[in-house]
Amino acid sequence: MMDLTGLLPWAGLAGASLAEADVVIGGIPYDGSAVYRKGAARAPGRIRGLSPVMPPVTEDGRHLGGMAVHDLGDLDVGPAIETGWQHAADLLAAIPDHALLTMMGGDHCSTIPIVAAQARRHPGLRVLWVDAHPDLCDFSRGGAWTCGCALRRALEVAGLAPGAAAVAGGRDYDLEELDFIRDNGMLLISSAELARDPAIAGRRVAEWTAGMPLHVSFDIDVLDPAAAPGTEIPSSGGLTTRQALDFLAALAAEASLVGLDVTEVAPPVDHNDVTSLAALKVIFEFWGRAWKPRT
Repeated sequence: MMDLTGLLPWAGLAGASLAEADVVIGGIPYDGSAVYRKGAARAPGRIRGLSPVMPPVTEDGRHLGGMAVHDLGDLDVGPAIETGWQHAADLLAAIPDHALLTMMGGDHCSTIPIVAAQARRHPGLRVLWVDAHPDLCDFSRGGAWTCGCALRRALEVAGLAPGAAAVAGGRDYDLEELDFIRDNGMLLISSAELARDPAIAGRRVAEWTAGMPLHVSFDIDVLDPAAAPGTEIPSSGGLTTRQALDFLAALAAEASLVGLDVTEVAPPVDHNDVTSLAALKVIFEFWGRAWKPRT
């Protein structure tokens, strides 16, 4: 147990009003679509609780002290995402569009209302699905709203064409997903390709966006289980945290980032908070790269 006595959540950056916030962070504590291991519903609380451990400075020395953060708290999508996504999407869509949206899942179906909201906040939205699994099945593991269908359902409810999404870090596929990617001309960057050169992979995704606003959905299982053991479906052969951060840095240098969600952290099956702390590192480094101080 970490002793965080005297330290403030979100490195002391939170407390701004919604209207004045540069960054809005919130959680969707839902894991009703998980089919292997539950526990992701507890991630927003655990990540938020550990956030005081982070300093308000990025690994490359950028100070975040001027960044105004508003913690929206957790949104309730009810017992089933297929009936609860719309209400959450409406709440998120009302956030001022100048704010960088950051959300904590939840299983990956918690991203569905986030993508729907972001498409309304940022016309022309592109979605980068950083995940060991493309989640593009039409029906998977007993349902059409399970985690294996998350990206496909998100694109549908957001009214986005398949070509508006790309997958990075993929290494576990259903054949249906590979057919869907090929038939729709989607960009797929495998884990092996990304690990070989994270910077080139990041620039490749940025080029694909063609300057359009980009939301990044980061499933923690894109990391190797050695770096992120606490997740629903650990998949060997994944990225190191270092490779993931270098990829995001290269992406941020050339893409117009408008949001991030981090999903599939499952504290009940984690070891010494390794996975939750990896999620925090991704969030803070993303903030440092994507935040543009208003003048």
